[in-house]
Amino acid sequence: MEDSAPNQVVHATLDALLQVVEKSADDLRQFHDAVAKARLAPLPPFPRTTVVLTQRIIEQLTKVDKELEDVLVALGLVGLERPASHEQ
Repeated sequence: MEDSAPNQVVHATLDALLQVVEKSADDLRQFHDAVAKARLAPLPPFPRTTVVLTQRIIEQLTKVDKELEDVLVALGLVGLERPASHEQ
């Protein structure tokens, strides 16, 4: 059986998670906007390594999304309405 963490540890962990998620959300929004603009311009050659890297990013973000959902479940927040998944 898993021991429960003291409240102080839980709150510090959640505060750190909130900071990281906020920063990541800002970074992802900026990246989204840059890629959206790039779609409007003629594309230069897209190297195969970039395609592989893009696939890896998608897989990692999908994993992070699932793990964040697991945190919500652990916190008892499963009743939250989530937007439809963007699974590939």
